[in-house]
Amino acid sequence: MLKGFLHRYIRGFEKHHSYDASYMHEMADISVSGFNRFAIVQMAGGQWQADAPRDPFHAAGIAAVLVEDCGPCVQIATDIAVEAGMPPATIAALLAGTPTDSDAQLGFDYGRALMHGSERLDDLREAIERKWGKKALLAISMHAMTGRNFPVIKRALGHAKACQRVRVGKEDVVVNQMLKAA
Repeated sequence: MLKGFLHRYIRGFEKHHSYDASYMHEMADISVSGFNRFAIVQMAGGQWQADAPRDPFHAAGIAAVLVEDCGPCVQIATDIAVEAGMPPATIAALLAGTPTDSDAQLGFDYGRALMHGSERLDDLREAIERKWGKKALLAISMHAMTGRNFPVIKRALGHAKACQRVRVGKEDVVVNQMLKAA
């Protein structure tokens, strides 16, 4: 019964995001308990925004999945950010590697540095803490950290094969592939 509920939930997620979540279906089939544990981690850590401003919060999440993924998960992170009210032009600029809103850029740069363990990480962490406080830093960090879990579990189950162009709003964006590098 619970497995059926999970598959209905996943189908709704797929429909809402125009996304192939076959790896989620496989997780549910392998272990309902394992799927639930993954979902709890994602919801408890990844959706807690606390004192973090919207744009840096979502920018860090987009950056984290960008480091791990070549399109589908970046698309979802982008769609979620747009649904939350983040300006599509800001997201497009971040993905293209062009200058944009300084707060969003700080979140994006921090998300990338966090995933890569960059030498810039300390300076970016201090800038976020100074600007929005430790609680915001924690929320931004947790959002980035959990964002990368989707591409990682897809790779683990053998589903990370398809690359795609990212669409922001009504425009396709050419992602600057150098942003994936450290």
